[in-house]
Amino acid sequence: MYATAIVVYRLGNGATYFYTVYKDGKNRDLYTRIFKEAEMSLEMARFVEEVLELGKPVVHLDIGYDGLTKDLVSSVIGYVKGMGYPYQVKPDSFAATKIAHKHTK
Repeated sequence: MYATAIVVYRLGNGATYFYTVYKDGKNRDLYTRIFKEAEMSLEMARFVEEVLELGKPVVHLDIGYDGLTKDLVSSVIGYVKGMGYPYQVKPDSFAATKIAHKHTK
């Protein structure tokens, strides 16, 4: 199961978020799962930028320099940077680690 969230800040008035959930029913290895999550986040970022015309969003990635995903950090960051988007990783990637994660449980 994958979840992608868009967080919209309202300066001085907090924020709200929207999310999608995708169930594929397959058990995937960590590498495949993390890159699929990044791909879906990049698709959403492109939608926010090109369709909604809200500017270039920051992509929050569910990876970090500690833990199981530490070996994937440079590859995933390179993928996101190569697509032209700024990014955040754990512990600063709250949209991925808190909001999207909440909707996959």
